[in-house]
Amino acid sequence: MNNKLMMQSLPLVAAVLGKKYGVNVAIGGDKAFTDGKTIQLPGLSLDNDETLIGLARGYIDHESAHIRETDFDLLRKARLTPLEMNIWNNLEDWRVEHKLADIFPGCRRNFNWLIRHFFGAKNMDEQIPPVNLIPDWVLLTVRSWDMDDITQSMEKIEPIIETHYPGLIERLKSILQEVRTKCLTTDDSIFYAKKIVSLLENMAKEKSPSGLPQNKGGTSSENGKSADPEQVSREVENGNHQRSNSQKQLEQLINASSNDLPKNMGDVLAEDLAKRVPDNPQEMIRVAVVGNRMFKAFTPEKLQETRKSSSALKTRLQSMMQAMLLKRSRIARQGRLATNLLHKITVSDPRMFIQHEEKQGFNTAVHILIDCSGSMINRMDLTTMACHALAKALESVKGINVGVTAFPAKPPFCIVSGNDDMAAVCPMVIHGEPLHSQFHTKASDCTPMGEATWWVLQQMLPLKESRKIILILTDGAPDCLASMKDAIEHGRKLGVEFYGIGIDDNTIKVMLPHHSCTIRNLSELAPAMFGIMKNVFIDKNQK
Repeated sequence: MNNKLMMQSLPLVAAVLGKKYGVNVAIGGDKAFTDGKTIQLPGLSLDNDETLIGLARGYIDHESAHIRETDFDLLRKARLTPLEMNIWNNLEDWRVEHKLADIFPGCRRNFNWLIRHFFGAKNMDEQIPPVNLIPDWVLLTVRSWDMDDITQSMEKIEPIIETHYPGLIERLKSILQEVRTKCLTTDDSIFYAKKIVSLLENMAKEKSPSGLPQNKGGTSSENGKSADPEQVSREVENGNHQRSNSQKQLEQLINASSNDLPKNMGDVLAEDLAKRVPDNPQEMIRVAVVGNRMFKAFTPEKLQETRKSSSALKTRLQSMMQAMLLKRSRIARQGRLATNLLHKITVSDPRMFIQHEEKQGFNTAVHILIDCSGSMINRMDLTTMACHALAKALESVKGINVGVTAFPAKPPFCIVSGNDDMAAVCPMVIHGEPLHSQFHTKASDCTPMGEATWWVLQQMLPLKESRKIILILTDGAPDCLASMKDAIEHGRKLGVEFYGIGIDDNTIKVMLPHHSCTIRNLSELAPAMFGIMKNVFIDKNQK
């Protein structure tokens, strides 16, 4: 597949990154979050601009780093205060991102893009109290270790903090230098976060913080003359007032709630992605998740029918494909003896054998996607039986890797609890696994065909076969036609071929006008399947 095109498609980007990092990535709903196992992206626009893809890739990388490297049990036991948690997030984000980048160097570009996007041109709010710049400065300092671009933003707020809290910057820098070299685990991040907050607590308790205006009882002015007692009193009062305000602000920061503190990278990313969710569901990309659907084995009578159909279909397919693969015979020095050539043997030309050569095998992955929505209630038995027959016939052909998936299905509870409208599919036969007979199911629910097709595309990406085909069996229109068309368009750009059979409905011809057929009589289903597969392989063979 074309990797450049693939990385321009958000659902396929999510699949590639999820598989690479060993995490689950889902797309749908109206918010982004992670439950420690699955990374949920909201349903996003069909128009994937570079910023949207950058945000999505960055969010997957960022949350994957935490899922892989952060010890959340240890974090829960630490019972950090909101400020400690805020500082911990800044340190832990940097630590886990470095861990992931060490294993997967390519994700470093995604992190750098995020850092530059969110912090590269950070404008300082002049109304913000100086004390609230302290967490910002810690964040920018940590981020500047990887991106020199951030140093300028960091240096803008240093003088402000130093004016109100003299000596604090140097003390913080000393701790952060330790973080840079010694922060190797979640426990280390917790330790240094507490150490930084402890420093702030000590400064808030100091009677005379270093550098603040203070009077030690002297009454002489700089020129040696006695100072005006009233002036000295005013200076002492102003110094005490400034010190008192600074200490009060530090105490407020130390006791601040999470709502009063800067958001961490994950939350900022999640909010930004949520803002980009289209208002119109028809303009939204959603990808099905793996759910549950009840399947049973065929009854002995139905299984016998499928075997008959499969046997007839298999014979026709194998005969057709054998003729396609077999090359014309040629004379050779080995092979089957050609008795009619014996009289022509010479010392200089010992070729007296006939050799048959086969063309390269099909090397094809075929994925059958079955619509099991409620409208299929009177068609389900024959559809699944014919599908089983086709899958069995294809499986018998050398070089064809078969997969089968049904939709819709019931999504897992953990996904439903976060997004009520998530679509789900149920894999019936996974590529590379043997075929079974548990195909019988009951029709139910809606028709999330677009979401199901995106999911199938994700599964086909890593398959080794050079040719990939999706065959859709449906009796109606998808819930979101735009999403289905977009999935087909992206799939075709990557070389995936789509074919379909409409059952008593012509909608399939709207989606696949030159690669589908419609049947009115269900007894025509098996012959129609053979006709499509014949066109699939003969057309390709002739190109």
